Amino acid sequence: MNRKKKRLLLAVVIMVTIAATFFVADIVIFDTERIQDAAYTKGEDAYVRCESVEQWNRGTLTELPAVGKPGSETLGFDLRSYDISGFSLMDKQEELKKVSYDSFTLWPDRLPDGFDPNAIMESGMNPGLGIRQLHEQGITGEGVSIAIIDQPLNLDHVEYADRIRSYEILHSMEGSSMHGAAVTSIAVGRNCGVAPGADVYYISSAFIRLTPVGFVTDVSVLADGIDRILEINRLLPDDKKIRAVSVSMGYGKSLTGRRVISAIERAKKEGVFVITTAPEYNYGFRYNGLGRDNNSDPDSFDSYLPGLFWEDSLYSGYHSDDPGSTLLVPMDARTYACSSSSDGYEFCSQGGLSWSAPWLSGLYALCVQVKPDITPEEFIEKAFETGIQKTIVHDGKEYTLGTIVDPVKLIESL
Repeated sequence: MNRKKKRLLLAVVIMVTIAATFFVADIVIFDTERIQDAAYTKGEDAYVRCESVEQWNRGTLTELPAVGKPGSETLGFDLRSYDISGFSLMDKQEELKKVSYDSFTLWPDRLPDGFDPNAIMESGMNPGLGIRQLHEQGITGEGVSIAIIDQPLNLDHVEYADRIRSYEILHSMEGSSMHGAAVTSIAVGRNCGVAPGADVYYISSAFIRLTPVGFVTDVSVLADGIDRILEINRLLPDDKKIRAVSVSMGYGKSLTGRRVISAIERAKKEGVFVITTAPEYNYGFRYNGLGRDNNSDPDSFDSYLPGLFWEDSLYSGYHSDDPGSTLLVPMDARTYACSSSSDGYEFCSQGGLSWSAPWLSGLYALCVQVKPDITPEEFIEKAFETGIQKTIVHDGKEYTLGTIVDPVKLIESL
């Protein structure tokens, strides 16, 4: 092919790609819509729309799925909303250690000893590490407001429907998402949440852009979301000010990443703690997620191990968290609200840092209730001072796991 034909072919490819991009753009629409200022200044609840909710029915499986490859947020042995009543799971004990399922999974009559889906789902609702002990003392985050920036939310779920004070959309798509319901219930759910008494100001956002080469992550949208939260906060009455923002997303020091870092610095100046999955850039610490056997006690420190997505790298020597600069918080074996119904739940054996960010945000809300003038810096310092380190043994070798946050001692220290 001569040079002229190559140039012509390249031009055709570019034109087709651009045309395809605009065609997809007509199908995938990103919306932005704000609530009027007056609603915030009056302290009124307001929602720009309610997302559509569709019952998820995946039908009857013809064969059991393979366990998903290890990753930051794999759903493992994914049986959610499937009818698997015709299969035997009696020889699937190993796969069931990494199972994901929901309220609509149809199980066979016989299940392996030690695998009780109802009991595991109930246990997975417990935020763990003594959080419910604090709830019994009236420490629920009552009177504290947080914000969440995440994917579209099913506003009607019983876990958190009465906690959502506002709902805006910023460069977002339509239709409720699994992720939004999960993070919200982990933060403030009445059964699953760390801070079931806290209020939530929610911004639905898609951290992506459509380009001629397809969808790409664009964290600059996150910077816009943080700035919008600060605008909202300036409008709110003093007793409703937002104290923390939960964002289950990370970023680097690219041009767009630096925009996020700058937005968080603006939030710091206004007393708002922005908890992303990359707090080291603004707050000088890291956090990671803890694993737990599905049948173990969520409140016992003895139950916790490295999270499933990073345990192999720890044991192989490729992963090392400094206990002096890395907090560990619950992550795996969690139950959360299901996005496809108003009262269903999902359980996931393996989580990701997406589940740890709202957990940590909820913990901060509890601390704000106890000590309203607490700062993010004091919270971080006290979390390390009161946390614990523990030694675990794997294949005859010892590993230090810490600093594991201790919510009860943290609250006592305040």
